[in-house]
Amino acid sequence: MADILIVDDDNAFRYVFSKTVHSLGYSVLETADPNKVMELAKEVSLIFLDLKLKEHDGLILLEKLCSSSQHPPVVILTAYSSSFNTIEAMKRGAFDHLSKPIKRQEIKEVIERALKRSSFSSFSIKQPDEPEELIGESLPMRRVQKTIGFAAASDCPVLVVGETGTGKELVAKAIHRHSSRGVGPFIAVNCAAIPETLFESEFFGHLKGSFTGALRDRKGKFLEASGGTLFLDEIAEMPLAMQAKLLRVLSEKTITPIGSETTYPVDVRIVAATNKNLLDLVSKGKFREDLLYRIQVLQIELPALRERGPDVLLLANHFLEKHFPGSFKKLSAAAEKAVLEYSWPGNVRQLENVIRRAGIIARGQSIEVEDLGIPIEKEAFDVREKEDLLQLDFFSAIAKLEKLLIEKALEESQGNRAEAARRLKIHRSLLYLKMKEHRIETLE
Repeated sequence: MADILIVDDDNAFRYVFSKTVHSLGYSVLETADPNKVMELAKEVSLIFLDLKLKEHDGLILLEKLCSSSQHPPVVILTAYSSSFNTIEAMKRGAFDHLSKPIKRQEIKEVIERALKRSSFSSFSIKQPDEPEELIGESLPMRRVQKTIGFAAASDCPVLVVGETGTGKELVAKAIHRHSSRGVGPFIAVNCAAIPETLFESEFFGHLKGSFTGALRDRKGKFLEASGGTLFLDEIAEMPLAMQAKLLRVLSEKTITPIGSETTYPVDVRIVAATNKNLLDLVSKGKFREDLLYRIQVLQIELPALRERGPDVLLLANHFLEKHFPGSFKKLSAAAEKAVLEYSWPGNVRQLENVIRRAGIIARGQSIEVEDLGIPIEKEAFDVREKEDLLQLDFFSAIAKLEKLLIEKALEESQGNRAEAARRLKIHRSLLYLKMKEHRIETLE
């Protein structure tokens, strides 16, 4: 789905405006033809509509758009600002009214407000039954929420990738709940918790007496999930032999329980999750490339909590309401600052644990920094170091900054170079090269 539609017959203005919106991180559709607007409106989350279109009244088009039971918010644009235009636009359902020329900051703010308050997106506002960890208004989470919508509209396999504690199973449940399989079962399996000798029985089932310990018939997860979704958590931990059998099931859509000669049809949607780089595992021979292609038709990358900006406060306040309803407990200003600055290596799961503990031990309604029990993040370098950095030549300053960033990433990942490279968003070979260049050593 494109994010924003721009309707204006001034080609020069439309070009500049669309470039500005695109630079703010949104995808754009644009048209000068008012006859195309109703159809294009189905594909977007927000519309910017010019009031004075040639041979067409923008107010009439606005009224037509807003008459739909589900419509994106519409922001009216005009070079002919008047109280009448503004009042009429708002009366007929406009979300806002902007006068040309429009500053970049105005555009940014109205987009954020419109998308935040929009009821058009089923994910933009938390529904009563929505998992709290999917709460989020940051751009990374909005991308996740939209991709969940794409996934729910199809029946293809989905791979959810993200660090431990980011909420991968909750994403899988959201996909299931909003899909056509939502009335069916959701079966979750932790691949890392199953002994290798029991994988086949766990997934495909067995007949009583088919092996030592098989005291009764067992359906297996594939048949339990029939008509619904099978969530394979930590799929990177699945043994290669079992990967081959899983691939065959996904290809043939049938299973045969251990000890049985009967083949059963499989009707499940696969959602898999991992915190590992599966391409790296493929290159090391630890994960089947053909299986990766099978489960990675659509991939959802969950952002770490440290990448979600102010979402951390939304979540923190929600967890306070969840665990201490009616207590009016809240974070002090200093505690909010500490929560925002902390890197949260355990992500949402760690945040909930910290908030719950802090709410228990805090004296009174205000939760202070010391109640949180998290280390206070230090600046990467203090003011004097910043001044020193500015005294260096360009290449020396870049080298020093590189070293600081690498050391911080290694510290946060406890010396795990693969994880540090992932945090820095660079290839491991480049990290190794830079570590050697800056004489940085780890215990790994």
